[in-house]
Amino acid sequence: MSASLALLLSIAGILVLLRLKVHPGPAVFIGGLILSFLVLPLAETPRSILGTAIDLQTWRLIGIIVCAFALSKMMEQRHMLTSLAHTLESIGPKMAMHVVPSVIGMVPMPGGALVSATAVKGLAERLKLTPAQSTYINFWFRHLWELAVPVYPSVIAASVVLAVPLSSVVITMLPVIPLMAVLGGIISMRILRQAPPAASQSLTGRQITAELLRASWPVLLLVAMVIAGVEALIAFLVAAVLLSIQQRLSRQELRNAVRYALGGKVLFLLFAVMAYKDFVEGSGAAHALFSDMQRFGVPPSAILIVLPLLIGFAAGLSMAFVGIAFPLLLPFIMTADGINAQALFLAYVSGGLGYMVSPLHLCLILSAEFFKARLSDIYRLMVPPLIAVILVALIAYHLF
Repeated sequence: MSASLALLLSIAGILVLLRLKVHPGPAVFIGGLILSFLVLPLAETPRSILGTAIDLQTWRLIGIIVCAFALSKMMEQRHMLTSLAHTLESIGPKMAMHVVPSVIGMVPMPGGALVSATAVKGLAERLKLTPAQSTYINFWFRHLWELAVPVYPSVIAASVVLAVPLSSVVITMLPVIPLMAVLGGIISMRILRQAPPAASQSLTGRQITAELLRASWPVLLLVAMVIAGVEALIAFLVAAVLLSIQQRLSRQELRNAVRYALGGKVLFLLFAVMAYKDFVEGSGAAHALFSDMQRFGVPPSAILIVLPLLIGFAAGLSMAFVGIAFPLLLPFIMTADGINAQALFLAYVSGGLGYMVSPLHLCLILSAEFFKARLSDIYRLMVPPLIAVILVALIAYHLF
């Protein structure tokens, strides 16, 4: 069987399993086995799995993700960001509706939009927002950072899958933050223009800045170290150790953080992603698909948009679209001269936005349920800025 057809069957198998509510870890691993059995010699499958298990890159990825989850759990236990919501209302209730979810979004956590939803619920009621409007603003601005900030696992995974420094991925993706803020803000400001004025407390700019730094300094330190070129694993360890010392975390809190970080499902998903990457590389399937698509005249930009977006939407998990799609897109993203920043930006934005609108996305489901909003009403608000973000990325891909 041709490597291209085997690869498409592998992807189809993953999507079917995800549709059947199989966890992404086993789904990706089984997809990799399908590809391997169809293309590679039988003895190559266990050899490849063993190679993935002992590969330093696999353990580096696992180490970084474990540290990232431990850091987020420590911050969550000390309520470093949720307590910020009331303080930030002093900048104005309408602005606080944007800023509070954004600040809480600096810390990755499953269903994290529910945390920010809890923080802004009273404010949304005072502004007389509808359930869909409340959900849209909370959900959109909660996810501003997810495609660029290195505390999020998918950003780390992208650097490992592409075998490029984490700083390269972060610097490439940083423009998506203001892009999403502006395009999403156009919709939210139109919503809030109709909202009645709400009273706010009075705090000075210095007080607000001090509170912001107090609550988010571990994430800001981490981003600064990564951009400065510090090895990601070291940067995470430094941030986690300094946070535990500064907050004087108890042994129980440290145990809770470690237990949370060592969740078996997440660790297996990381291993499955790396195994799938090795199966794709070993079979030559990505290059075969690339050649076949060129022969059929499919534009590279269409591939960079559709494949990650489809997988992100089907999986509802950011790690899944990176782990499944990026190994296939290596011929587009990586060139002889290094990383193609425009191709990476387009592929990552497409996958990330597909994941955001997925009905399997835990944040979207929980946030909509919390505000008692219908998904169809939320999509009416969310789809236009999503399309606008992808169009900007597409224009940048063709112009630069």
